Amino acid sequence: MENQVIKQIDNQDVLDSRDVAKMIGKSHAHLMRDISRYINDMEMDPKLDSSKFFIESSYVDSMHREKPCYLLTKQGCDFVANKLTGRKGNIFTATYVSLFNEYEAEHNGKTVAIGSGLEHEKLAYKREWLIEMRKQNVNKAHELRNQDVKLYLELGKVADDYQRPRMATDFRNEAIRAMSALPVGARREYSATEIGNIIGVSPIAIGKWANKLGVKRDADMSYRDHDGAWRYFPEALKVFQDNALEIQDDDLGL
Repeated sequence: MENQVIKQIDNQDVLDSRDVAKMIGKSHAHLMRDISRYINDMEMDPKLDSSKFFIESSYVDSMHREKPCYLLTKQGCDFVANKLTGRKGNIFTATYVSLFNEYEAEHNGKTVAIGSGLEHEKLAYKREWLIEMRKQNVNKAHELRNQDVKLYLELGKVADDYQRPRMATDFRNEAIRAMSALPVGARREYSATEIGNIIGVSPIAIGKWANKLGVKRDADMSYRDHDGAWRYFPEALKVFQDNALEIQDDDLGL
């Protein structure tokens, strides 16, 4: 991908729909279809100007054919982001906000955008994500910390893909700060693989016996994280260790 994914058309900073499609993990054809539908909906309201969101454009493909695309303004990216949910929406939002702010800073001399402006916008979106996470699992502050670290590391990878080393460094520094912010009283947690390695059985056996032993029904011993994976506390590890011989025999088919 080119070093500059943001360009300026008619005094508007825009992103090519091909780049946006890659950022959100959708085929360009599907994104084009969605944007066409958005434009049709906007045209039903005379107060809305779709060109402030999406600008019709074209490009030449590898076979020298002219193909249609759209250029998305920051408002257009906002519109697309609002249609996304979960982590994919969070990552896209943080990425395009960062890209637009960095481009503006580099080309318009607004150096504060990369400093306080970018940080404030990034943290605003992050705060919304954390609030939603707390609604889903208010008693798992340590899970929020772990998800924080994972999200910032993923954002760092996205920044690497778009050749933004400074942005990638900022995201990784956030991950380091999150790793050091273990909530007071938070407990160690284990994955099924980790516990399986401790007592010498497969992760599948741990999942099976977590049901048999009632571990998954006890919130003091386990919980299901944001990705749907089971996480186990030390109390659960003790239960598995107390029943290790039986679990090992079962795993071996004895």
